[in-house]
Amino acid sequence: MTGFTFVFYHFQVVVATIAFGMGIDKPNVRRIIHYGWPQSLEAYYQEAGRAGRDGKLADCILYANLERIPSLLPSRRSEDQTKQAYIMLSDCFRYGMNTSCCRAKILVEYFGENFGCQKCHLCDVCVDGPPERQNLKEEASILLQTIAAEYAHSYTMDDPYDDSVHFDLEDRRFGERSSLKMFVGKINEQSPKFLTTAILWWRGLARILEVKGYIREGDEKTHVQIKYPEPTKLGLEFVKSASEQDFYVYPEADMLLAKETDNRPYSSFSEWKKGWADPEIRHQRLERMQLKKQTKFRSPKKKRKRNANKVRPDLRTSRGRLAAKLAKNK
Repeated sequence: MTGFTFVFYHFQVVVATIAFGMGIDKPNVRRIIHYGWPQSLEAYYQEAGRAGRDGKLADCILYANLERIPSLLPSRRSEDQTKQAYIMLSDCFRYGMNTSCCRAKILVEYFGENFGCQKCHLCDVCVDGPPERQNLKEEASILLQTIAAEYAHSYTMDDPYDDSVHFDLEDRRFGERSSLKMFVGKINEQSPKFLTTAILWWRGLARILEVKGYIREGDEKTHVQIKYPEPTKLGLEFVKSASEQDFYVYPEADMLLAKETDNRPYSSFSEWKKGWADPEIRHQRLERMQLKKQTKFRSPKKKRKRNANKVRPDLRTSRGRLAAKLAKNK
């Protein structure tokens, strides 16, 4: 019934599930809004394609939480199907984090077609332009050095593989493998200047390094975001020549968000507690807490005075008798 009234112009806006949207064939839909990450670029393309079927321009807007890595919707999948589903979700995640390449170009080329130009002049990247390129040589070097140091005993530069360094992973149990979060913790211990850099920012940098072939996923399982980074042969070569070459890249969406968040006052407990990792911030907070305890003054409790002028209930009425009974129970 809802689909019928929407198609025949009685409803201007409909909030519905993916299943409902796939059954809609209305020519003049002007806007599609996605609330949350689609499960794949295929799904995103099909859902967005419900708009503008009359040949006129239409908007497609994606609202997603850049701080959280998307997860798969529950479904019965085989091991191979699950792996492929994660790959497709990862492609969609990277599409959303992109800040430098035309979105129409990415979509068209994703499906194996030739876009024919560099810009569509309609998507947010083309209209707003990419962010300023940044030289992240220092950050990339320290992350790669920290990762390489973890595997220093497991690789050799004379590895026969061209695409990555060979590791004896059979001798490294899952519990011994270091995650990206652990590497960031080591960086904070070694270099206090990076204490204010959020894990969200390093996550974006790790994704860039993976795309460039400097690191790879060390886990056998497929993840949306690289979780257990390992250095590749190309990454080790960058570490050796890091002092000689720059590393200019476009920061991705989560990296830009992380920098904005770093400059804001703490708005939640989860953000406030991050400051305890900084010795200076921790010292200042402890001093304030101690000062607050010393200056805290407790006023003596005042005794409750009974109201002498309190009107007594009228026992001749049922309401008065009930009020008197309740007062007695108090």
